[in-house]
Amino acid sequence: MKHFIDGWQGKRILVAGDPMYDVYHIGRVERVSPEAPVPVLIEETVEDRPGGAYNVCQNLAALGCVPVQCFPPQPWTVKRRFMVGNHQLLRVDYDQHHEPPPFDVAVLAGIDGIVLSDYNKGWLQPEFCQTLIHAAKERNLPIVVDPKGDNWVKYRGATVICPNEKEWKLVQEFEAARFVIKKDGIKVLEKRGSEGLRLHGDDGYQDFPATAHAVFDVTGAGDTVVATLAAALVAGGTIEAGAQLSNLAAGHVVGEVGTASCSAETLRALCE
Repeated sequence: MKHFIDGWQGKRILVAGDPMYDVYHIGRVERVSPEAPVPVLIEETVEDRPGGAYNVCQNLAALGCVPVQCFPPQPWTVKRRFMVGNHQLLRVDYDQHHEPPPFDVAVLAGIDGIVLSDYNKGWLQPEFCQTLIHAAKERNLPIVVDPKGDNWVKYRGATVICPNEKEWKLVQEFEAARFVIKKDGIKVLEKRGSEGLRLHGDDGYQDFPATAHAVFDVTGAGDTVVATLAAALVAGGTIEAGAQLSNLAAGHVVGEVGTASCSAETLRALCE
C-alpha cells in the first residue's frame, strides 16, 4: 500500500466546493449562569482551523499532493465551536452562500484528479458540477464526490461518491439517485463513523472496519476520507485500495480534537 503514497507525491488535485473556517473557543467551566441553567465558559484560547473544502485541501497537502482551489470569494462560512476539553458545549454557524462562475476548462490544465466537496452553500450548482465532471471525464480524470442533499443527479458521471450513513439512507429513497448510481456504474463509499467504511457495488458491499483506538472528534474525518481516496486514485490505485488507505487516515484524525489531517509519513507508519 505504501507505494501508492509515493505515487501521489506532487500530483495536482482540483478541489471545487464550499470552504469554511472552523474556530474553536476552548476554555473551562466552573459555574452555572445565574441568568439561565447554562454553563459559563471561561475562554482560554481560540484556534482557527480550515473546514469544509478548505480542509480537503489541507489534507491533500499533508499527504504530499498539490491542492488546486476552485473556491468562491471570501467571506466563507464560519463555524464557531465552544469547547471544554473534548466536549462541545455549543456551535454557532455564520453561513455564506455563493453562486458559481461560468466554468472555464482552463482550470483543468495540469490537473490529475478532482474532488467535489459539497456542503450545500450554493457553489456546486448542478450545471457547474455537470460541466466540470464532463470536462474531467474527457481527460480521464478520477472524480471523488463528498455529497450533500438528495440531488445526486448533479454528480452524474463521477467515479465515486462518499456519503455518510444518514445521506446514504436518504438518497436510497429517491429513484433518480438510484438510477444515476446504477446507470453510470458509480461506486459508493459510505462513511459509517465508528464502524469504518463500506464500499457498495453491484454485487453487494465490502466493509473496512474502523482502525481508531480512541475517538475524540469526528469533525473533518470525512474530508480526510475523500482527500486520501482521491490521492490513491491519481496514483493508479483501485477504489478498494483507496478505501483501505482512507480508513487508516481517518482512524488517525478522529483521535485528534477538532479538524485535523494525516501526513504522508504518518500514513506510511500506519501501513506497517
